[in-house]
Amino acid sequence: MTDAYLQQWTALEATRAAGIDLEHVGMSYTAMGGTHDEFEVEGYLRGLTRLPSRDRDLIAHAINEIIDTTGSMADGAHYSTDRAASSSGFEEYLRPLTTDPDGYGFDRRALRPEAPIGNAVAGAPAGPSSDLLEDLEFQRVQALHGSGLLDTGAEARFDRLTARTREWFDVSSSSIALIAEDRQVIKSLAGPIGEDLPIGLSLCAVTIAADRTLVIPDALAHLTYREHPLVTGGPKVRLYAGHPLTTPDGWRIGSLCVMDDRPRDFTENDVRDLRAFARHVQDEMWRGPVG
Repeated sequence: MTDAYLQQWTALEATRAAGIDLEHVGMSYTAMGGTHDEFEVEGYLRGLTRLPSRDRDLIAHAINEIIDTTGSMADGAHYSTDRAASSSGFEEYLRPLTTDPDGYGFDRRALRPEAPIGNAVAGAPAGPSSDLLEDLEFQRVQALHGSGLLDTGAEARFDRLTARTREWFDVSSSSIALIAEDRQVIKSLAGPIGEDLPIGLSLCAVTIAADRTLVIPDALAHLTYREHPLVTGGPKVRLYAGHPLTTPDGWRIGSLCVMDDRPRDFTENDVRDLRAFARHVQDEMWRGPVG
């Protein structure tokens, strides 16, 4: 049995190494009976979405067929089980994997916290569940430090993306925030709204508490956020929308967000577009600096 996150990572690496167009993978997947749409398939191949094992195996098979057709020497994408790999006809393409394979960097358990992070953990009920939350939060922070993103300061590759995001949504600011153990660290900022903050004041820390897009069209009219210091003072945030950014093994370590001092509707299309921009940011995070 191959861990779901490790399987996803091998699919991403195989498409990159072989230079495969993600749209080509989606078309092949659909032709084999896959039921998820092209956006979901591309989201999976960029680490933003998760899919059931049947769909993961169909995508892996699509990738491996393309590799076979093109004659690429790239490692293939793995299947969810040994049985699926054996019956695929592409078992010879599959590089043996361990929990820490060279070139993949899996040195942590492939788990993601599905619960509050940061200060919220301290208020969790006592007992085993509290211990588990603390352990998950510790591993999440370790994943952030392991990414190296805290050590490299501002980077033009991220600044270009926040600038494009700000322009696309016509908002005051767009930022990439990394959520450490006790603070929010701004990795990239386009606009006047966005700064390093204690984690208890960070809306992006709320964003990464779940695998979804957080949208607050008018914070001043929101029962939870209308008394928030960022709303009542300082930048006077009204619109906030953010999507989590993850490591290859699924740890949510930050978010891409847009903010404005004016309230506005944030449509389903806007959510889709924000996820697409987050996908590009995450792709940069996974790839690492060039050169």
